[in-house]
Amino acid sequence: MSSNNKKINERDLALLKKVGKYYLQYKGIIDLDKLLSIIEATEELNIDNITRIYIIQYIIYLAVKAAVRAAKEAEKDRLTYKEFSIGYDQDIFGELNIDRTTIVYPQGLYAYYTYTEGYNAPEYGILGYLLRRIYDTAIDKFVEIKLHHYFNFTEKMKKFMKKLEEIKEKFPEGYYRNSTYTDPQWLIRAFRAYEIMKKLENIGIGLKRSKTEIKRPLIKFILWKLYELYIFYLIVNYLKKKGYRIKRKGDKNYLAFKDGIYFTIIFNSNLENSGLLRVNNYPNLEKFKGKPDISLDHNSGDKNNIIIIECKYSDRLSYISMGRFKIMAYVYEYNPLTAILVYPGLKEGQLLYDDEDKATKELDDYVKKNNYVKFEFKNHELYMARINPKAEDEKNLKTIDEILGKYI
Repeated sequence: MSSNNKKINERDLALLKKVGKYYLQYKGIIDLDKLLSIIEATEELNIDNITRIYIIQYIIYLAVKAAVRAAKEAEKDRLTYKEFSIGYDQDIFGELNIDRTTIVYPQGLYAYYTYTEGYNAPEYGILGYLLRRIYDTAIDKFVEIKLHHYFNFTEKMKKFMKKLEEIKEKFPEGYYRNSTYTDPQWLIRAFRAYEIMKKLENIGIGLKRSKTEIKRPLIKFILWKLYELYIFYLIVNYLKKKGYRIKRKGDKNYLAFKDGIYFTIIFNSNLENSGLLRVNNYPNLEKFKGKPDISLDHNSGDKNNIIIIECKYSDRLSYISMGRFKIMAYVYEYNPLTAILVYPGLKEGQLLYDDEDKATKELDDYVKKNNYVKFEFKNHELYMARINPKAEDEKNLKTIDEILGKYI
């Protein structure tokens, strides 16, 4: 990983173009709540049209998925008759409750006693209105595009669209009003889906760096996370060429398998075979264990049959120096088959502060010509490899093959 304290450049743009369209899924944005939590960027990025189309389609999928979930929850609530309760609306559907009205009246709402809160509550009509608008927008805006097999959501989208088409008819057409804090959670969820669908054409992506006021919603991208995604993308394509099939395992990890051979691709997580035994008297060791960016666990029964890949999206000498010592630390803790540091290449003309930086510069000069350099220890071989998103994928895949081919 790396920081974003630099301007967007051609390498960043190449990275965005190659894998930006898969970013939301890779980062685990699987529902609308998670998406809304990262609409916080402050510096907009200029993305290519294909990336933008893909991201918009995925947002539509998340909104439709949220709408179906809201409708199912409402359907369950609707079957439960409430004999007596307090209702809130712009119109009065029962005896006025003055005390509660005093609180909500600034929002244009009245509080009232009601015996009709169950099956015919006005919230179900409001939901019916929202569901129909979400469905109509999805029909109008969703287009099928060519998707990478491991990030394909088209079939799931079709299932949710069919379900939304059916379930919306179970609620009256109703009318629109603004959301209030007194609304049930399923109605609030439907409002969120409706609002994001209204903003589709205005949504962009960006970085969270400057304090400039942005007038449009921007989804926050993290460049080092994009680089990690690119390395994963290359590994998956490399394994595919080797005849492996890949499928998702849980929310974050993937499983690769072929002819009885299989291993798990693990992201940003400590591993079961950590050699860390104790840190003073701390009861929880997990926080102190190393978390490699990408690990390939061969699941062969041998706890040390693991490949570790550390991704450093930086061109700074000191940061790459730290990275090469970090993979040595991983070897000490996890005793893997090998550990690999991947980075895009160093920036020229940097000051050399110490002997470690001088050594890293010398290594980078070698890697620039030979794609990678190998470190031979008593029991391990480690690698430092240049994977630049600006380069052709085939060139980067060749580098990966030259290293991983010895172990896979």
